[in-house]
Amino acid sequence: MSTSTPSPAPIELRELEALSPELLATVTRDFPFDDFRRLRSVAPASALAHFAEELAKSSEKPGTVRLVAFDADSGLPAGLLLLQRLPYDTDLFGMPMAGIPYLLVRADHPAPRVVWASLLGELPRLVAREGYVHVSARVDSADMHSYQALTDANFRLMETLVSMTYDTERRGIEVLDPKEYGFDGVVRAVEPRDVETLAELASRAFTLNRYHLDEHLPVRNAGVMMAQWIRNYCADPADHQVWVAEGLGGKIEGFLGHALNRGLERHSGVLVSGRALLAVENQRSGVGLMLSRAHTWQSLGDYKEADTQLNNYGMIKVSFNLNMDMVRTKYSFHAWFGA
Repeated sequence: MSTSTPSPAPIELRELEALSPELLATVTRDFPFDDFRRLRSVAPASALAHFAEELAKSSEKPGTVRLVAFDADSGLPAGLLLLQRLPYDTDLFGMPMAGIPYLLVRADHPAPRVVWASLLGELPRLVAREGYVHVSARVDSADMHSYQALTDANFRLMETLVSMTYDTERRGIEVLDPKEYGFDGVVRAVEPRDVETLAELASRAFTLNRYHLDEHLPVRNAGVMMAQWIRNYCADPADHQVWVAEGLGGKIEGFLGHALNRGLERHSGVLVSGRALLAVENQRSGVGLMLSRAHTWQSLGDYKEADTQLNNYGMIKVSFNLNMDMVRTKYSFHAWFGA
């Protein structure tokens, strides 16, 4: 006797003015791909509470398109997609650009690829209505359904980000000695006089990221974006730290800046220092290794994280040499909707 697989229940799509707490609780319950699931000190419930809070905040931003998929038979939310204008990117690159900060399917849904296809199938209409020509998205590489759905929707993979972390309690901290890295100078906190020097270095140091690899985006403007990134870090010392390697004569040979995740700390009591930016004048010097060690030993936090591209083999090697562990990888996608 032949058997057949039952067809998945139909999906209904709705744009909502707001996402209710009940809807958010349903779509985030047991979500398996939150960023901090592999940190031993972070309780899963705390990590998910932080994830849900960040999703709720993002959904409340003015101008956000909130597209929600519902199972037609049960009425339960099956997944959601948020589409938001990127004002800084739009102004910098001179084209209307948007991002998808959240794109997820309910963890227990029996047909996740159907939900993904339904949500992304509606995207061209939404993009045309809102007037965007460029859309970006980032997903956890463990979620293979999302990878397949985005490529099916004509998104292009632009980079793979690797996140490394240093467990302070397990690995310990010591006092940094720059001379051990062949450096005749000091590693110190950033000062106001340093900011534009760091910005200039940032503008030419980051060439492997997705902004530089997208042929639709001017390379020079991609450098300007990285310069503004480190300026923003320097301007907010309450939630960021920036370390500067100053050589003899006062010449800055490199910097490392990072952000403090206060939201996760509020939910879990665990502070993660992440989104690190590292740039050096001489790639062959020991300055990058020294600044990375400064991050693991001197930066605030129970965990010290650093992200790099999968093809930045030197930085990954440095991270492993510093007893950092790989905790996640993510795919960054771009889609072009222009002529």
